[in-house]
Amino acid sequence: KFSFFSTDTAAEVQLGGYDPSTVADTMWYTPALSDEDFIVGASSLTFGHSPSDAVELLQFKSTSQKQYGAPSIMDSGTSCLVIPNDNMNGQLANVPWDDFAAKWEKGKNFWLTVGQKTWKIPFESWYLAESDQTCVQPSPAGMSGLLVGDVFFRQYVVEFDMTATRPVIGIAPLNKNYQLVQQPSLAEFELDRAPRSKLTLLRGDEIMYPAEHSEVLTQVDRIPIVNQKGTQYFMDVGIGTPKQQFTVIFDTGSTVFGVFANKGDLPGAIKNQLPSYYFSENLHSLAQVSATTTAAPWTLSRVAASPALTACIVVGNLAVVALAAVALRRRRGGAPGKGGLSV
Repeated sequence: KFSFFSTDTAAEVQLGGYDPSTVADTMWYTPALSDEDFIVGASSLTFGHSPSDAVELLQFKSTSQKQYGAPSIMDSGTSCLVIPNDNMNGQLANVPWDDFAAKWEKGKNFWLTVGQKTWKIPFESWYLAESDQTCVQPSPAGMSGLLVGDVFFRQYVVEFDMTATRPVIGIAPLNKNYQLVQQPSLAEFELDRAPRSKLTLLRGDEIMYPAEHSEVLTQVDRIPIVNQKGTQYFMDVGIGTPKQQFTVIFDTGSTVFGVFANKGDLPGAIKNQLPSYYFSENLHSLAQVSATTTAAPWTLSRVAASPALTACIVVGNLAVVALAAVALRRRRGGAPGKGGLSV
């Protein structure tokens, strides 16, 4: 298990649990919708100046669909809040992005409901004052659900527990007075824990439960990570023997662990598992062709000139692919407890 703490300028990943001093209130837990991904069900997303005047952006057609919720990836690799740009294969009576665009106004907040527990995303979190832009985006074609990005993580500590069959997601308001560590630091804490007996009974009827007290001491390794202007989080890891250092993006929306490598230097056992086109594709030639066909700012040639930007785009694509893969698995096997409800 691990948790993630972020502010506008700095961030920290905590391995083994979470530091109690990072949260301002109780940690609430809910099981993920998937056995492999950090996906929760959002049963409501409202937008307004106050809860009383807020407009519902997820207008589900049926009670069962609302109870299950819209699949929402808790994604530290996404900067903004990404909301559906369609009716989610007919599950919604509206298009959330269209309603948001029509109702957009400075000073308004979002309220996201997960497991019957509502979490506020304040205006100052999703509105970028320096650039006078919103950090809310429409979902790309083919994606059904939400991406809950840094606009949420800058308000809440999120714990990811993979010690059970299904991941368990914990959420608590972050303590904005917490001083992030400057160097890796190991400490022991008497942590409250997820209520396993209650969570294991849930399947389809997603509910959040508060943490239970535990007197067991737990070791938590607190590791600082680089916050790149609140858009991407980078950390250094050592891989292999002898250890080689790589800088990777900390991305809870991706199901893979990947680093850059020279294709020709890969071991034969790995090469044999990769598709043949992987070694015949000439990415440099593709970049040259792109450079001669258009002068738009997002050509492949300009992307290739920036490894950091390339990494950001790759991670974004992985998040979309991950959500699409989850959707495909649900179409094949059906959502737990919902008689084959696809998402």
